[in-house]
Amino acid sequence: MTPDSVLRDRVVLGHTLLEHGRAGEAERVLVESLPLVTTVGAHPNAFLTLRLLGQCARTAGRLDQARGYYSRALDVAEALGDPDLAGAAVSGMAYVELAADDLARADGYFRQAVQLVRTVAPGPGRVAVLRDYADLLVRTGDLRAAAFYQEALDQPGIDPADRAAMLVALGRELYRRGRTAAGLDRLRAAATLLTEAGPDAEAYNALVLLAGLARETDPATAADAFVRAHDLAQTLYGGVDVRHYTEGYAARVRQVEAETQRRADAGELPAVAPPALLEATRNLGPDAVRTVAVGAPAMIGARSLTEGENLLADHRYSEADEKLRMAAVMWSALGAGHVLPQVWSAQGRLELARGDDDAAWALLDRARSQAAALGDARTELTALVALSELLATAAEPRPPAGEVRRELRLLDVVVRARSLASYLGETLPASVDTAAAVLCERYRAHDLAERHLRAALAAAERAPAIPLARLVAYLARRGDGAGVAALRGRLVAVAEGSTDPSVRAAVDGALGRIDAAAGDWSAATFERLRAACAAHDALRGRAGALDPGMEPPYTVAAEVALRLGRFPEALALVERAETAGAPDAPEAGGDPGDAARVVVFAGDCGVYALTTAPGEPGAGAVVAAGPAVSVSADDPAQRRLAAVVDAAEARSTVALTAAGALYGVPVHRRPDGGARLRVSLLPSASLRAPAPHPVPGGPRPGLVAVDPLDELPFARIAADHAAGRLGVATLGGAAVTAERLAADLASLTVPVVHLACRVVTDERRPERSGLLMAGEAGADRVTPARLAAMTWNGAVVVLNSGEAGGLPPILVRTLLAAGATAVVTTARPVDGLSAALLTTWFHDELDPGVADVAHVDAALLAAQQRLRTATGDDLLTWAADRPVLGADQLAVVTERAESEHPFADPDHWAWWATYGAGAQ
Repeated sequence: MTPDSVLRDRVVLGHTLLEHGRAGEAERVLVESLPLVTTVGAHPNAFLTLRLLGQCARTAGRLDQARGYYSRALDVAEALGDPDLAGAAVSGMAYVELAADDLARADGYFRQAVQLVRTVAPGPGRVAVLRDYADLLVRTGDLRAAAFYQEALDQPGIDPADRAAMLVALGRELYRRGRTAAGLDRLRAAATLLTEAGPDAEAYNALVLLAGLARETDPATAADAFVRAHDLAQTLYGGVDVRHYTEGYAARVRQVEAETQRRADAGELPAVAPPALLEATRNLGPDAVRTVAVGAPAMIGARSLTEGENLLADHRYSEADEKLRMAAVMWSALGAGHVLPQVWSAQGRLELARGDDDAAWALLDRARSQAAALGDARTELTALVALSELLATAAEPRPPAGEVRRELRLLDVVVRARSLASYLGETLPASVDTAAAVLCERYRAHDLAERHLRAALAAAERAPAIPLARLVAYLARRGDGAGVAALRGRLVAVAEGSTDPSVRAAVDGALGRIDAAAGDWSAATFERLRAACAAHDALRGRAGALDPGMEPPYTVAAEVALRLGRFPEALALVERAETAGAPDAPEAGGDPGDAARVVVFAGDCGVYALTTAPGEPGAGAVVAAGPAVSVSADDPAQRRLAAVVDAAEARSTVALTAAGALYGVPVHRRPDGGARLRVSLLPSASLRAPAPHPVPGGPRPGLVAVDPLDELPFARIAADHAAGRLGVATLGGAAVTAERLAADLASLTVPVVHLACRVVTDERRPERSGLLMAGEAGADRVTPARLAAMTWNGAVVVLNSGEAGGLPPILVRTLLAAGATAVVTTARPVDGLSAALLTTWFHDELDPGVADVAHVDAALLAAQQRLRTATGDDLLTWAADRPVLGADQLAVVTERAESEHPFADPDHWAWWATYGAGAQ
């Protein structure tokens, strides 16, 4: 054989070994071929040998050696006069610099590689270089990434799987840059290609991404992608490798135990056994010492784990925590990797019960992955069941643009859990299918939701009341009268005589909703719903007791009460719907005095208004037959609500609340968009109009804290403008901690406080909502109770969460109850650019020395009107005054400025409001 043919065979073998993950063997084969490289000289196989060796060295972390191999490969390519090969060598150099975290040098190499491959005919080499460079630009946040992906996609002859992968990357990048429709178009095309050409795993990932990103802007696309992903998950995750969970598991346990014994024999185990026991065995010989060194920790660890799980089942969480920590110490000391997943699973379930979702996720996911790798089916199933409950109920911050919520992990978790339960011969707990049904309904996959609810009912054969109630309530929401009628009698029968609050909340709530939806506004319906509310009250203080598949009954009970003319009871029920988990802050103001109260809320069957005034009987009105009101002033329901407020305002000052689902709807504005000077807007019906705090005259200091997690670039621009207006420095990034905020608030007198950060809204457990600030271990959720402990006396609080989410009413309520004069914020997520312009112009209008709410609201209204009428030229002028805008931000501005009135849609400005006592 010639040297060329021998080298060719070595290259093929080395490449094959690398593809199978056997990098060490591949490198040995290729190193042995280096003499042949010298012999053959400038030859493609010499190039391939050197390039593969560069890849091996880079993967192993020997970066200088990798640089040498790629440099020699480039020499060969240049000697051959082949720009394609030269581009590949330079790309390899770029990846070495990426491994070294030298992004600037990597960028330089990639630019050189792009120039090289553009000089030859289109082909796979050009596509690879363009795609690699685009990937780097995404990593560095460079807006040019989309253009390079598109150039790569424009090349002829691309493999369908490669095309699909680039479409996914391009779609995500376009979506991240605010080009939502274009991004979703690319993702749809990618999902179609991958569904046809595979592989299934990539198709599944593309469908999940499409469903997650399209959920808010294109529900039909999201529903279709969700259903396809749900079905594909059965194929991907529905099998069980029996050998892995039997012989493989036993072998791995023996291996772990053998390693523990080896460490004991070598005296390498830490001394965690009780000192008295170690001392008692010291004179019994080395065998006894080794036995105690292993046996005592194992015995203590096993007993602690068992006791900890029993305490957890009894809801004795502090004691359970101590026992499980002891178990973790003992089994960790032994290196018992076959037992530790059981400990982590128990600790994760403990954190889930205590309400720490992030800690629960970390522990449960770790337990699941380690148990799966080990082959411990039972522990893996236990962790998966707990993960399903967590994913269905946990509140997540709105993810950054281009990312999807963690909740979509339920798709694979449920399938894995069902497969393992079947393998173990067990019935899958009903909670898993309940969690799946919640997710399916969220994504409007209604047939799948019903299928999961029926599966949950079948699994709960011995205690069917709650899953049956869930199914009946769901069918009622879907308008399936025949389905409801077929199950109603059974539901009444299975719950008869039960005093369990879980059963009563579910069954009475479901039956009451059904009767209300049928127009049965009777005293019997109200009493049934009132019983459901009482049962729900009993469950609210018990961690993990609230059913994720059932909606709280308070507002539907309130609408029945209003229809019956029982107005005080209706108002009390609306208040009860809001007060779960409210922090123990002093109730601000208390008695509303001469002010009338108007509370508008949405029930299951309509929109309602309640009016109360001192010395007068209450009044109630059905404002709309459906449960929705839009932000548009042309909405008939909006006009009828305005008439109710007009009537109350004509008699006295008014404390107005848009409660529940109507929170944020601008009912406080006149039909022409003007301010109501005699109306105070409050975030919840349970908060009385706060008494204004005395405010000293003179200039007011300020506090500006922004973007603790470095995710809100437009918000930072607006915050810098606010800081300039207030004459203070901007506090940003990791410096924005809860401790720093509390200290700065305590040191200021009646400040103007401008905050911009992410928000977590937990609708089921409002007390777990919060602002996300920087913490030692990442994001720190600052809950209402922690905010209430800070000094807000007299503050005007401007909170811009932008696209990161609206501020939930419990947080606004907390700030006002803790002494803030006014809170300016948005109730819904809004576009980051429009939020930046609005808050910029708000601070231009705001006089920091004036403290009354009417002035603050007048500044906000002026900013809203300016944003609504702003032209594309106005936007460009705003941008020109801010040279710190980055290239990606300028691209968004430029694209938006192509519209004549880019912010005319009310969704850009109508959700903003001033909360506080401003009636005159």
